[in-house]
Amino acid sequence: MRLLAPPSLRRAAILSLLLLLAGVSRGAQTAAQFPSDWTNALGSLADKIAAVTKRGEILSLDVKNISSLSAADAEGLRQLLVTDLSRRNRRVGSASPGDTALQVTFSESVDSYVWVAKILGEDKENVVMVNVAAPNQRANLQEAPVTLHRKLIWAQDTRILDFGILGEGTAGGAAMLIVLDTDKLSFYNFYDNHWKLAREVSIERRGPTQRDIHGRLDLQAGKAELPHTQCAGDFQHAETVTCASVTATADSEFPRPPLATQGLSLEDYVVLAGSCGDGPLRLASGTGDWTEPDFIQAYAGKNLESLASPKIEFPGPVLELQRNDDGKWVRVVSRNLKTGWYEASIVSVSCGD
Repeated sequence: MRLLAPPSLRRAAILSLLLLLAGVSRGAQTAAQFPSDWTNALGSLADKIAAVTKRGEILSLDVKNISSLSAADAEGLRQLLVTDLSRRNRRVGSASPGDTALQVTFSESVDSYVWVAKILGEDKENVVMVNVAAPNQRANLQEAPVTLHRKLIWAQDTRILDFGILGEGTAGGAAMLIVLDTDKLSFYNFYDNHWKLAREVSIERRGPTQRDIHGRLDLQAGKAELPHTQCAGDFQHAETVTCASVTATADSEFPRPPLATQGLSLEDYVVLAGSCGDGPLRLASGTGDWTEPDFIQAYAGKNLESLASPKIEFPGPVLELQRNDDGKWVRVVSRNLKTGWYEASIVSVSCGD
């Protein structure tokens, strides 16, 4: 005869089963509520993990969320990843000696979530990742009131620190282009639809050129400033411009304080007050390094909580952003990774209805 458990134990067992089923149900419901592109991206991440691990291998999973995903969404994605890996005959278990460590990080870029998996074994290390658009970012872009336009002004094989345009010529062309680089200030006149060099003013430097050297033009004041050097004169008459050594002074513009937005820290940006709407508009470059293509995008709102424009692409890193004196456009210095040349561009803003 089989003995029955006491009623109190049976009730406890039933209650535990109900709680377990409720937890599973809540997890399944959370996963079902994810956008299809999220679940597809997570499945793709599981495929990539399976491609660099062995069938039946035990993985010790550690998940970190450094994105704007909620804690509940991050946990739901973790559970879904465990399920996806199980379907691919990879088992997630507690960490034991000899197990393969799986470190998953939920992060994000300016325009998408970036989910990265690092697989660490005894004799291997692999990193795989997927990108997926965030719904709130897609909605923001659909309603973006701002469009950015880039116009390439000048390109050269030596580093450009800053540039400026004086006057208006015929057919929309500028009358004079002034280019500041590490060892000279160059003046170009606009003739026959191209720039022609009119004058160069040499700049003597103290010691070797710094990798992160900055310089700035102030066209209204007729000045060009670099560390330990200042050039001054009437920029409309290049022959009056001379350069001399000065005592280095702190520049409040370099570096600018980091700008925190969309879960990121942006260091290269300019502020255009009241460009579109009542609030400030900030144009910022991406967060990559000097070896990657780059972009500029506009942010709006009191706390920069929304993207205000689609991004405008550059074929290399953005090195300098400067607001023009009239506040209507931005001077951009970038490097083209395909040609190796430095490019001076104007980025302007147009507002929607």
